[in-house]
Amino acid sequence: LLITDDFGSNCIDQFYYEEDGKKYMFVGSFNGIYVTELTDDGLSVKRGADGKPVLKKQVCGRAFEGTNIYKKGKYYYLFASINNCCDGIDSRYKVVVGRSENLLGPYVDRKGKDMLDNSWELVLEGDGETFFGPGHNSIIIPDDAGTDWMIYHSYVKENGAVGGRLGMLDRIVWSADGWPTIKKCVPSKGDLLPVFNN
Repeated sequence: LLITDDFGSNCIDQFYYEEDGKKYMFVGSFNGIYVTELTDDGLSVKRGADGKPVLKKQVCGRAFEGTNIYKKGKYYYLFASINNCCDGIDSRYKVVVGRSENLLGPYVDRKGKDMLDNSWELVLEGDGETFFGPGHNSIIIPDDAGTDWMIYHSYVKENGAVGGRLGMLDRIVWSADGWPTIKKCVPSKGDLLPVFNN
């Protein structure tokens, strides 16, 4: 396998990022999130003469999983999810974020506290009425109108019952000081629609 020798059972939730001709893989969950560099073909971990990864750096503490890196302006935003994901109406999953001017971190909250110390800013959580445990955003994409959209999953209560997790889409709202949230930090029942011209 690609990275199990270096990260063991902590190799879930991989996120690939390419920049300046280098390929990176962010990986990990509640045992810490790490970044490593991949070979030019992207098929294995880049290693030194000693056989060890040339890069194995922890960027988040043990509170997080489901990494997603999104670059906007001068900042890299590290989105992740915290708490329990899979307990239906009892799920307290939520999306949080930190940011950095460097892809490799440090990623910090508004007060400059490091995600290595499990600090974060809230992006999205359940409302306790209709939406429960929203999280694990897998894609963030800008539409042709310049609006950023986030795809994630959530439990949804309909007709008094909560079924399995459903795919969700919401727009990201950016604050004046450059922090992202979903509107009111809860899933929307209806909002703008993405604009794609083709």
